[in-house]
Amino acid sequence: MTTTLLVQTDRILHNLELLQKQAGGAGVIPNLSANAYGLGDVEVGQLLAREGCTFMAVSRLEEAERLLNAVTGIQILLLTPYSTEAEAARIVQRDIIATVGSNDGAVLLSGVAGQMGKKARCHLRFDLGSGAAGYLPADAGKAAQAVKFLPHLAVDGVYAQIDGKTGEKHARMQYEEFQRVLADLSKEKIRVGMAHVADAAAALRFPWAKLDAVRMGPALTGRLTVRDKWGFKKVGRLVTEIVDVRWVPKGRHIQGGKLRRPTRVATLPVGRADGLFTEGKSGIKLFGRKRCCEFQGKRLPILGRPDYTNTMVDVTGVNCEAGDQVSFEVDPCFIGSGLRREYV
Repeated sequence: MTTTLLVQTDRILHNLELLQKQAGGAGVIPNLSANAYGLGDVEVGQLLAREGCTFMAVSRLEEAERLLNAVTGIQILLLTPYSTEAEAARIVQRDIIATVGSNDGAVLLSGVAGQMGKKARCHLRFDLGSGAAGYLPADAGKAAQAVKFLPHLAVDGVYAQIDGKTGEKHARMQYEEFQRVLADLSKEKIRVGMAHVADAAAALRFPWAKLDAVRMGPALTGRLTVRDKWGFKKVGRLVTEIVDVRWVPKGRHIQGGKLRRPTRVATLPVGRADGLFTEGKSGIKLFGRKRCCEFQGKRLPILGRPDYTNTMVDVTGVNCEAGDQVSFEVDPCFIGSGLRREYV
């Protein structure tokens, strides 16, 4: 078979429903940036749309356009501010909800929208200390003064990001700073619309930070930046086949490691080029201290350090042959976009 990343759609939906339950009355915005964190943005967008999700977010303009071409009836929030005329025109033309993080960006977007006889929808973005794009909180009043006099700009929301991995005291300080931003905008008669400041990890750890909506990115894959206490299910299993089996004598080197005994070695046609072994130290699930793959419920240890295109596995005492399938539990985010994906 062709090496394939299996994407378990029931687990994606489980993770979405779990966060929706934890979010209570707040909405959940699936963030399909980076090819839906390796899951496949178009396929996941279509899956979520069938489940009633109509508001999604991405980081790149081409991602937004690709989703709008493939999925009907959805709205896309573009999380990166774009500030060239050509890009602003593409945003306005497709009715993408832009991010505005500076007065220069606001003026340009409104001007382009006016030339096109349209209004540009946007969310204002504020930087609470991460260094990401956005207005500084202290400039909220100035931002309001600018946008309220731009006739072709429609502010639909305001957002930022609090740190879900930090201590609660620091997160609370960031949250309170964002509340001051909202108050400053309100003083200038800016209708805030949707306010959102938390991703999944922050909302789960700090329920008081949910506001109107929670952004859900890597949590769709079942992976959080904090310890999972809620029961998310990991999505992603890479399946490939053994292409060769041979005996190698004691003392020979296999991918940088020296064999301590005669070993039956299987060759797998996958490696770092496919995104394996690039997540932290390994890129795959670790069993004890050894990296392993799975064959018919057995854990097979990987030999040495896998190279760019091949992985060697110890199959001594295992009844297997070329053509048999083996699999890895993987984080889809690290798997190359060119690798075939199958939705099961």
